[in-house]
This record gives sequence, structure tokens and C-alpha cells, in this order.
Amino acid sequence: MLAPFPFLQAVTERDRRWPRVAAMAAATPAAVLLLSLLFAIVLGTLTGGAMFEGAGGPRLQRSAVYVLQLGLGLGSMGLAVLLAARYVFGRPVVTWLTAAPCFRWRLLLAGAALTVLGVGVLMTGDLLLNPGSFQMPIFDPSSSLALKGFYALAVVAGLLVAATAEEAVFRGYLLQQTAAFTRNVWVLIAVNAAAFALAHLEFDPGALAARALAGAAFAWAALRLGGLEFAIGAHVATNLMIAFFQAPMLPDDPEVTGGLDETLIEVLLALYMVLVVELVRRSPRLMAPFGSTSSPA
Repeated sequence: MLAPFPFLQAVTERDRRWPRVAAMAAATPAAVLLLSLLFAIVLGTLTGGAMFEGAGGPRLQRSAVYVLQLGLGLGSMGLAVLLAARYVFGRPVVTWLTAAPCFRWRLLLAGAALTVLGVGVLMTGDLLLNPGSFQMPIFDPSSSLALKGFYALAVVAGLLVAATAEEAVFRGYLLQQTAAFTRNVWVLIAVNAAAFALAHLEFDPGALAARALAGAAFAWAALRLGGLEFAIGAHVATNLMIAFFQAPMLPDDPEVTGGLDETLIEVLLALYMVLVVELVRRSPRLMAPFGSTSSPA
């Protein structure tokens, strides 16, 4: 049943009408193309085209530029999907982000902090067993303090935009759109997890399993907490821990894994996520918007 999940209460009969679903399928690529082109022109003008040139120089610099480009691309996609959905289904954009009266920044920060704690423990165990498997980019002795500062700022900005866009598309629009056609919660989570894994276009079984587990955990967080805030914080924190301590993110690098089996790590992290989501759900302070003292529904 959908009743226990306020985040799905915005779904109406309009969301399951096939002409509107077809219109959304047609409008989304056009909106993505239009916004991507607009943002590219504006950003290219502001940076003199440097943002889209082949990045050279030190590895941290190349990674920083790549993450900013990734954030721009995914941000354009996420915004385009939400704007297209707003036009096609005729409801406020915020209904795909949260069921609360306003976006709960406190919940986002809680998701980030608790995820850093969990990922940090898993990474520490991996590091002890495989001391050579972590490149520690943020502590790279060959890079200047200025370069490491630029890298840190770039990956925080780029990954925050990218994670927000992915959550808006998968745990926002797609989760609610799937809910328009099924009331089985496990089907909702399975569809979301599979779509999230396949969308990354890495078809190695380990990578697919890892992404599917992450997608399932984020979908559970959205359903149980009534919005995307916690999942966005958890998503960006996971990526930041990789970018800061495991290896710089670059398009031509193979996926970096530690000595522990990637799937086992994702299983442990998913279980941890479910646990902390259930704990957070019992905290009226975290569940309420800033300035509100109301308890969660």
C-alpha cells in the first residue's frame, strides 16, 4: 500500500494517463538538449571556452574539471526532467523532491554526516587489509595546497549537483511515476534499483550489483523519510569519500575498487543505510523543516 509513504501521495490519476506519459517521454529529451545547450553556451562564454577544452595538467586538475563538467551535464538533465514533468503533469516541482512543506536541509546534512561515518568505517577496514589500494588524492604530496583546495571545491560543487540531479530523476520522478502503476513497494524499489544500475552503463556484474544496492537504499530512504533530502546527502557523501580518499574521478580510469569485495561493501553499506534511515525517521527534529516543531506523519 502507498498510504504509509507521504512522498507518494502527490501521485494522482493524471500521472497514470498514457497520453501524458507519452508526452513526458517526448518532452524530456528535447528539454535535456535545450537546457544542456543553453548552459553550455553560458558557461562557455563565461570561461572563454576553457570549461570544454581537453583538460591537461596535473591529475587533480583534470579530475576537478571533469567533475565540474559531469555536474553540469547531470544538472542540466535533472532540471530538464523536473521542468518537463512540471509542464506535463501540472504539479509543483517540489512534489518530486519532498512531501514536507519545504526542503529539509537539516535532513540532507544528517544524511551526509551519517554516510561519512559508515563509509569511513568500511574504508578504514579496507585500507587496513589493502594499504596500497587508496591513492588519498586530498593528501597528494605532489600537489600544491592551492591545487588541492581547487580540487576539493570543484568536487564538492560538481558532485553535489550531480547527486541532486540523479536523485531528482531516479528517486523523484521515476519512483513516483512507477508508483502511478503499481502499489507494490518492493516492485517500486526493484524497478528503481535496476534503472539506476543500468543507467550508469557499466555492465560488469559487480558494478551492476553495487549500483542496484545503492539505488535500493536511496529509494528506501526517500519512501521512509518522505523526500529526497537524506538520499541526496548520502549520495553526495559517498561520492565525496571516494573522490577525497580513494582516487580522483576521471573518465578514462578503470573503476577503482578496494581489496574487499565491492558487492560485500555495498551490502554492508545498504544495511547500514536502512538502519540509520529508521533511526532518523524517529527524530522529529531531523524530519521537520527548519523553524518547525511538528512531528513526522
